[in-house]
Amino acid sequence: MRILAALAGFILFGACSVADITREAEALRVQNLTDETRRAWDVAYRDLPFDRGTVYVIANEHGDMHTYSLQPCGTGHICGGNGHRGHVERTADFFVVTGAYPHRTFLLSPGGDGYLNWRGVYRDLAWN
Repeated sequence: MRILAALAGFILFGACSVADITREAEALRVQNLTDETRRAWDVAYRDLPFDRGTVYVIANEHGDMHTYSLQPCGTGHICGGNGHRGHVERTADFFVVTGAYPHRTFLLSPGGDGYLNWRGVYRDLAWN
């Protein structure tokens, strides 16, 4: 009997509510708390690219290990070891470096890893 009374109370309470449950559920879907928590943790406790100046990258390209240096050279600009001047953009999960090396885009994530996009193929990389 108590269970039935409690159930009836919850139903009556729900009927009096003015909350739009579908809107609230959509808000929860849009805001992924796990990703937001991970991003906050990355900023607070992991190394971020370019915090200490030049970033050295190693990646596997077509079976060989290649190294790259990415050095800040002005606000929003990164210079590659070959003299090209590229751009850096901060996204939610990566520092994206384009133009520092021909046909290569570097996606550097906090903590020392990321991806190298070389001619449309994503390859793992490590940076320090």
